[in-house]
Amino acid sequence: MPIYLRAPEAPANGPDGKGWNRLSLNAHGGFLPQCALRPRRWGALLESRDTRRARWGGFGPCVNRGRCDDCPVRSALHGQCTVVPVNAPRVLVRVEPIFTEKRLFGGPDGWRLWITNGPDDQEYRNGQPWLWEDATRVRGWDLGPAYYDEHGEGFWLERTPSVPAVGCVIATRQRTYSARHAFRVNGCRVAHLHCAERCRHEDELLNTISHACPGPDGANEERVPVRWSQAAEMRPASTDSVRFGIDVTNMSVKIVAVQDVRRELARLTLTGSGWTAERVRAAGEALRTHLLADH
Repeated sequence: MPIYLRAPEAPANGPDGKGWNRLSLNAHGGFLPQCALRPRRWGALLESRDTRRARWGGFGPCVNRGRCDDCPVRSALHGQCTVVPVNAPRVLVRVEPIFTEKRLFGGPDGWRLWITNGPDDQEYRNGQPWLWEDATRVRGWDLGPAYYDEHGEGFWLERTPSVPAVGCVIATRQRTYSARHAFRVNGCRVAHLHCAERCRHEDELLNTISHACPGPDGANEERVPVRWSQAAEMRPASTDSVRFGIDVTNMSVKIVAVQDVRRELARLTLTGSGWTAERVRAAGEALRTHLLADH
């Protein structure tokens, strides 16, 4: 895949076909080759995800004289992963240009990228800003559309099941004929998935359940806020092959998937004061989707 982008060459005949007859501000500096892994705007970031689409003009300069094999930028792409420090299905990345006081004309001297919860988030400068190169090393998030408002420009990142929720640690204990997956936030277990048979699901199921898990404020050993009267609305829809049951007590919510009446496939137990009805439905729907895909 092309990474080294050569600078365009001016036609020898000039714009009028008779040779150059005007001075060029680039006569001495020229145009530098660029690197398809160093985007400088949203469109270039989209192209950097498949550099076959990359075109010269929207990227930073090459830093290794065209030697891509031992380039530190390329090595960082494969060896360093940028973690999105927000537990949300979608985040807005705001792009802030940086100008020096001595800059008289031309573009900005650099950019800062800020991770926010959305357009209404005004406290985002309390976090750590990114560089554009950091955005190219994000894994498990899809690049969403560009965004513009009165405060400036930015773009959206949308989380996928390929990445677990930030702050949720998933521990798996595999046995001969069963497996257990524990989900912990701040060291406190908030969910437990027991697979009655050997695991047939992918990591996407565990990641999706972690997305529904509560944050640190709801990770505790207190009673769950949902009631037994909400069981029907939180229960995943059954099918001809897999049926789902739900049991709500003061301290937990238990979702059980059964096949052939007596054959238990999986049991998901949720504990802590952070489990709202919406979160329980999300976790149950994740279990249903992946179990139906496996059966």
